[in-house]
Amino acid sequence: MMRASLAMRFAHFQFDPEKDRLGEGPSSEVFRAVDLRLGRTVALKILRPHVEFDPQAKQRFDREAKHTSNLAHANIATVYEYGQDRGTSFIAMEFLEGRTLDKVLKVQRLEYEEGLRIALQVAGALKLVHERGLIHRDLKPANIMVLDGGAVKLLDFGICRSTGESSITQEGMLVGTVLYMSPEQVLSEDLSTRSDVFSLGSVFYHAFTGELPFPGKAFPEVCMAILDAKPKAPSLVRPGFPPRLEEFLLRCLEREKDKRYPHAGAVYGALAAIADNMKLSSSAERPSAVQGKIVIQPFRVQNGETVAKDFASSLRKDLRTELARSTQLDVDLADGSSQTSTAFVLRGTLDLTGTRASIDYVLERALPNGRDGSTKVGEDHIERTDEDEWALQATLVGQLVRSVKKKLSDYANSPPPEEKRDPLKADELARRAHEVLHRGTSKHLMAAVSTFRQALQEDPNCVLAHAGLGEALVRKFLYWDGDVKFLQEARDSSQRALSFDPFSAEAHTSLGFASQMSGGDSDEAQREYRLAIQIDHEEWLAHRLLGALLGRLGNHEAASPLLQRAIALRPTHIGSYDHLYGILCRLDRYTEAIEIADRGIAAAKKHLVTVADDQEARLHMAMLLARMGLGDDARAVVVQARTRSPKDAYTSFHSACVHALLGEIELALTLLKEAQERGFYLRPELSRNSDLELLRGRREFALLMA
Repeated sequence: MMRASLAMRFAHFQFDPEKDRLGEGPSSEVFRAVDLRLGRTVALKILRPHVEFDPQAKQRFDREAKHTSNLAHANIATVYEYGQDRGTSFIAMEFLEGRTLDKVLKVQRLEYEEGLRIALQVAGALKLVHERGLIHRDLKPANIMVLDGGAVKLLDFGICRSTGESSITQEGMLVGTVLYMSPEQVLSEDLSTRSDVFSLGSVFYHAFTGELPFPGKAFPEVCMAILDAKPKAPSLVRPGFPPRLEEFLLRCLEREKDKRYPHAGAVYGALAAIADNMKLSSSAERPSAVQGKIVIQPFRVQNGETVAKDFASSLRKDLRTELARSTQLDVDLADGSSQTSTAFVLRGTLDLTGTRASIDYVLERALPNGRDGSTKVGEDHIERTDEDEWALQATLVGQLVRSVKKKLSDYANSPPPEEKRDPLKADELARRAHEVLHRGTSKHLMAAVSTFRQALQEDPNCVLAHAGLGEALVRKFLYWDGDVKFLQEARDSSQRALSFDPFSAEAHTSLGFASQMSGGDSDEAQREYRLAIQIDHEEWLAHRLLGALLGRLGNHEAASPLLQRAIALRPTHIGSYDHLYGILCRLDRYTEAIEIADRGIAAAKKHLVTVADDQEARLHMAMLLARMGLGDDARAVVVQARTRSPKDAYTSFHSACVHALLGEIELALTLLKEAQERGFYLRPELSRNSDLELLRGRREFALLMA
């Protein structure tokens, strides 16, 4: 006979204490639970009742809640709530689906690319921990969660300690997991960030080699091995081990603290350089800082033969393709007379003799702000031999791309003194670009992208520009046939902003937007939006996007205040009024819905007097007019919008929504087809947009979804 579910209630959470158990330890238990107030799944950590009377255990539990809740980072699990129920303490945190690294390592060691991806994310999280004056003190594979999608979360801050806090352990007592401890931790000495560096080195020595750096059959044997700090060279354990990665691990594991990396920021930088050197394919965890444009001039040909000229022309085109694919640069082929102001310029000379080809190139950067002259970024000589002409060309292109990217990376990290930065101007340009971006049309989108890139020319480290570009690239995905490469570029740009400032609310919003658009990952999107709001209560776009998302998921009660707040923060963004109108109607709050519609229409009319080209305001005003039954007024506004932007896909799509609301089915279908032909990615809208309800069931509508 099957046992009935024994769901229990704890505070405002519900779970089955047997089926939903995720893990347990001496002092606490963790369950998968449902937050009954917000309807979301959480990991609920409950302190065991008898432990409440242990001051040290209770203090560790309190510190875990305190420290984790103050660390907003994409690679640190989010704490939602900390409290007590009937005298028992609990922490409600982000529910994560995946495997801890210790479980992964029981099956296999990590390949270099996968291991570097994980190590970079752990180091990025630990970088923030150290910047906040904290020491984790218990880095081990069991505290590193590898999510199903590949992202990594650093867990368990129960013994994390501020450099200004007193110890919570008795004199001489070990705290942490001995297999990965630093020598000073084994000796119960005062710890610093260098102790975490040692533990990180131990973890990834194990991950990359499949063996512990300090093995032993018993506790004392392990401790003695750690105190000796003489691990085998990784290359002796795993033949062919990359030298730079070996050097990195052994430096982390130095017996003397001063010989290690000083903190996780230095670890992150070293790992990023190793990843670049090993040609790590994904840039999500180590974003390139180089933005802008590169112009490839025609290659000079040494011998002047037709075959060599054809080879040079073909090689140059392939180089453009590969650089465009693997960098954030706009890549152009020049005819030799093109203007190259504010661009990188690559000039090369090809020597093709039989089966041997060589290229000498120089990479320069035109001085910014219209100044005459250029800066040499780098130069290189590349030579290859192959009897197969196609293989020769492919090999040469690959080596060229790697060389050019290395020069660009070095330049970005150490720009020459003549490259003056103007952070204030960069921020001003980024804010201007963001304002233009929300006017709606493809033309506005491209103008915003161009301005974001101008901002990055003024300051490659401009967080607002990287974050704004991330949002713009998600919109590019929507406007350009749903090309997923734009979503990856959006993530890269958002992560780049977070690498400069982990507390960039705008970057978390852009990252959430990208997650939401890539297959509808609503949990990850919600998490990023909430992080953005937690960091900056005035981040209007996070309120707007989270409110719309929750409304689409049916959580109208939670959506309403978010959209109200978005309107208060940005009253000229009319889409927020339009979404809130629908939410209030679904909550049967019709009087409020009408008031919001009236406010939105009035705000749009006022705004359009001064910003006449704002199609977002114009078209959402038309939708509000249609919802209010003012059909003639709505049609007139649509005519104005289409007259202003007759070939714009965004305008066609939203005009279709207005006509669908008015019951004009044939015209709506025609405009949807027009939007699709102009590149607008209809699939997500066709499947979930309630404004198009009247069109469902029509053959033409089904064809649009095919």
